[in-house]
Amino acid sequence: MSLKNKKTHLNKIKVRYSEVDCQRIVYNSHYLTYFDVSLSEMLEDCFNQEEYIKNTSNDFHTVGVQMNFKSPARLNDQLEVYTGVQKVGNSSMTFIQEIYRVGSDEILNSANITWVNTNQKSMKSATIPDDIRTKLNKYLVD
Repeated sequence: MSLKNKKTHLNKIKVRYSEVDCQRIVYNSHYLTYFDVSLSEMLEDCFNQEEYIKNTSNDFHTVGVQMNFKSPARLNDQLEVYTGVQKVGNSSMTFIQEIYRVGSDEILNSANITWVNTNQKSMKSATIPDDIRTKLNKYLVD
């Protein structure tokens, strides 16, 4: 499934020298950084995360990641990271993401990432507020 033609957020990233190994391909852990940065950009487009944390004492914690490597990104590649909301539960959200080289339809890497809304004082899961759910619908992937 391609996220390119779905209701998704697009973030562009250039592969930098510090992100590649001696073979000039992206070192595995940097894909998670690309996904995390792109996910944060999508959420910023939906709501102000800093205000949410300040007003509710809640924050989001990553509780699950499934990443699927397909093909390497290389030094100086221009990448497109597509991010969508796969599911919003009571206290958790699952995101789906795909990375492509600009101008290509070949998926380089994909991920499913699950976050839990957590009250920072009790460190227990908290219900995602209705207004946040509504704002996330902008990128809900059917």
